[in-house]
Amino acid sequence: MALVFLNQGKALANEVPGGTATINGENVVLEAPVKSGQVEANDTQAPKEELGQNDSANLRSRMAVVPATQAQTLAIYRMYNANSGEHFYTKNSYERDSLKNIGWNYEGVGWQAPESGSPVYRLYNPNSGEHFYTLNSYERDDLRKHGWNYESISFNSADSTGIPVYRVYNPNSGWHHYTLVSYERDSLVKAGWRNEGVAWYAANNGQQNNDNYRLLGVRNYDQYALGAPSGCEGAALLQALQYKGKITNWGLVQFLNTIPKSTDGSPNSGFVGSPFVEAPNVYSAIYPPLSNWAKNYAANVQNISGTSVDGLINEVKNGNPVVAWVTINFQPVRWGAWPFGSAVNNNHAVTLDGFNKSSNQVHVSDSISGSYWLNRSTFETIYNARKYAVAVR
Repeated sequence: MALVFLNQGKALANEVPGGTATINGENVVLEAPVKSGQVEANDTQAPKEELGQNDSANLRSRMAVVPATQAQTLAIYRMYNANSGEHFYTKNSYERDSLKNIGWNYEGVGWQAPESGSPVYRLYNPNSGEHFYTLNSYERDDLRKHGWNYESISFNSADSTGIPVYRVYNPNSGWHHYTLVSYERDSLVKAGWRNEGVAWYAANNGQQNNDNYRLLGVRNYDQYALGAPSGCEGAALLQALQYKGKITNWGLVQFLNTIPKSTDGSPNSGFVGSPFVEAPNVYSAIYPPLSNWAKNYAANVQNISGTSVDGLINEVKNGNPVVAWVTINFQPVRWGAWPFGSAVNNNHAVTLDGFNKSSNQVHVSDSISGSYWLNRSTFETIYNARKYAVAVR
C-alpha cells in the first residue's frame, strides 16, 4: 500500500494561522500551532457507552472455547436475530447459512451434541415466531395441542454425565433461551428471567464466533499517572505489543525511553520533543512510521494507514490490536499550521481492541480516559480525518 502523509516535512505557502488548507478534499480552517494536552483532556469527556445489550456479546465472551475432541459429535450452531431477540439452534449448516444470508448473526458453536442419544424436539409458534426445544415428549405433544408446529428432532442429548444446557424463560416476552454457560444463565435470571433448570446435556463445549463481536482486552496504561503527558502513541503501541506477548516485563517509561526521535521537527520522521514533557509550542507526537520502532520488538507490525474502519475491525477480528490516530477524547478535529505542514492540534492515539457489530460499537484502550466502548460512527468520523493506523499482528 502506498502511503502519503500530509505535507511531509514542509509547510505550504498558504498554510498560516487563520488560513485554509485542502485536506481530504475539504477546505479546513487552520488554527495557530498550539498543541493540546492535559488541559483539554481534563476539560472534555470521552464518549463512553455501555456495551449494547441487543445481543449476548458480552455474555458470549465468557463462553468456553474448547473445541470438541470427542468422536461422533455434531456442532450445534447458535444464531441470533437482532430484530426479534430470538436465539436459534441447529445442527444444519445449510439452515445456519440461510439465516446468515437474511440478516441473522452467527454466534458460533453453542455446544457439541452426540450423534446418538435422547432426542431433543423442535417446535415453532406461528403466532409469536418462537422456536422451542424440549427433551420431553409430553411437553412436545402439549404444545402441539395449543397450536405449535412440530418441526423435527433437532439434535440429541447426551446422558447426565454430559455438560448441562440450561433453559431460562422471559415472562415478559414468553420466549425461552438455552445456554451451557452458567454465567449467561445467572445474568439473565438477575435481569428477570426464570431459571427452568437443565434442558438437556451437551457432549462437549462450543466455540465462539468472532464475526460479530470480539474484545481482545488489551492492557491499559495511564500516560499522566506515569509521568508521560505526551506519550500516547507509545502507550497505545506498548498495549498492543504486550497483548501479543512482547516485552511484557517492560513498563511504559522504560519503553518510551527507546522511542526514535525526529531529526527535522516532523512527526513523520520520529517523535518530536520528549514524551515526558508537554509544551504547547512543540508538536510532541510520532505518526505511523512508529511501526519501524515496533519492529524492534515484534516482527509482524504493519503500517496500514489508509485502511477503512471495516479493515481495522477485520484486524481485531483476527486477534490483532490496532494503534489508531484520533483526537483527545474524540473531540472534533482541529487543524493547526505547523512548520512541517498542517497537523491535528488535538492529536491523540489509542489502541483499538474490540467491536460489537450489532450495536455499532467499537472498543478502545485509551491512555487518557481508560478502556471503554464508543459508537463506531464517532470513532470513524475522527479516525477518517487522517486514517493513520498500525496493526500489531
